[in-house]
Amino acid sequence: MNQAVALIGEKIKKCSQLLKMKLSEFSIQTDSHSLCKTGINYQDKNYCWEKFFSYLGEALSGDYAVAYNSLIKWTDSYGQKAVQIEIPFEQFMNTFHLSRSILLEFLEEVVDSSHISAKTLLEVIKLTDPLIDQVGILFTNQYIKYSLNSKFTLTENEDLKITLKELNALKIALNEATIFAVTDTNDNIIYANDRFCNISKYTKEELIGKNHHDISFSGYHSKEFFQNIWACIQQGLVWKGEIRNKAKDGTYYWVDTTIVPFVDHEGKTYQHISIQNDVTEQKRTEEMLIKSEKLSLVGELAAGIAHEIRNPLTTIKGFVQLLDQDSEDKKHLYTDTILNEIDRINFIVNEFMVLAKPHAVFFSKCNIVEIIKSLKYLLEAEAILKNVIIIDAYESDEMFLFGEKNQLKQVFLNLIKNAIEAMPFGGIITISITKTAQDILISIQDNGVGMSDEQVKRIGEPFYTTKETGNGLGLMMCYKIIRDHNGKMSVQSQLNKGTNFLITFPILMDNKIEF
Repeated sequence: MNQAVALIGEKIKKCSQLLKMKLSEFSIQTDSHSLCKTGINYQDKNYCWEKFFSYLGEALSGDYAVAYNSLIKWTDSYGQKAVQIEIPFEQFMNTFHLSRSILLEFLEEVVDSSHISAKTLLEVIKLTDPLIDQVGILFTNQYIKYSLNSKFTLTENEDLKITLKELNALKIALNEATIFAVTDTNDNIIYANDRFCNISKYTKEELIGKNHHDISFSGYHSKEFFQNIWACIQQGLVWKGEIRNKAKDGTYYWVDTTIVPFVDHEGKTYQHISIQNDVTEQKRTEEMLIKSEKLSLVGELAAGIAHEIRNPLTTIKGFVQLLDQDSEDKKHLYTDTILNEIDRINFIVNEFMVLAKPHAVFFSKCNIVEIIKSLKYLLEAEAILKNVIIIDAYESDEMFLFGEKNQLKQVFLNLIKNAIEAMPFGGIITISITKTAQDILISIQDNGVGMSDEQVKRIGEPFYTTKETGNGLGLMMCYKIIRDHNGKMSVQSQLNKGTNFLITFPILMDNKIEF
């Protein structure tokens, strides 16, 4: 972190109470969102704006990831409280915009008094602006989430007037903070806000009446991907995920998307809304991290691969020498052995190339058992070298999920390699796959050095590693890929007893994911 930027961050933290007081005074003067009037005490540490400014300062001067997570928790608590005491959304947005103005005024004062360069000021704004925007987006989402629960209570009490007021506030919020569109039962657009037009490069006139899927189709996702979304919506379920779309000018952009269907009294969907946030830059960063981690894995595998290929080559050389000395019957036996060893080399090289080369991401029907078996075969040489035995047990030879085969290989290659490295003096790795009506359950367990409770809590943090030569990206990428597959991963570990990674994916049945 730039030292001058960190200095400004420390000043923001130290003056967080002053900034909160300025915000309070300004809010009361403009008659917008006086929290004291609405029931949230400024001294309440869970919700007060002093924390908001303090976390912004921490992002500049300390651990950015920790500060970001703290802001998320603050926003979640604040959104829940705002709905509980019925703070109108417009009031929060006014205070939210005021907080940005007050922060800018404070930065100008710091620049004047501390001789901070304009370049440093721009860097500070560049770091804080996305955080402030994210708070606005997160609050909007939380307000929607908690307002939905509130709506059910109000409906039971037949107080529809208040419900309509809340819905109007949500409409304003969605227009201000998200890429927002409403489509009919045939997925034709009946409303799109300005942010939707800006990112898609279409005018509202060009969008209205057009099919949402057709006008933004990028060719990136498979047919099954969109069939799954549509099946989910038709069941009246909310769909969440990331989609790559194509703009009018041919450029591509990624959006984090939530699609909410509206259901009539007969249980049929009659329209749905899409709430999106632009995550294009975030996806580019993630792709760079995945490529970096993949290169690291390939490098680590090289020694084991060389050993694995050398063994069949030695066998082939020996049998070729025997071909000139033995009878025709034995020559036939030697030929079969040679061909089997060549097939083994071919398999290993192909698997290595799949991991090493760049590839497009396409979700399709994947047999998770087949993926694990291929990786076990690939890593057996390295396991033998380190005196490790890999035991596998599968409830069935065919268990399918909807996913990206190469990304799943990267996840399980990482987890199995970690298990091997956790046993420097050898040991046993047990891989088991079972299933329920809804899920596939995968367990990768070792009896290695294990981890402390503190280490387990930090698993998956960027750049956190328990290995001397690790980069701290492997498990972070595993969590990301598993989450993208609607899966979950948990860790159980005890020092000197071993570690068990438990991964759950929704099972694929009749080409549809069971939610």
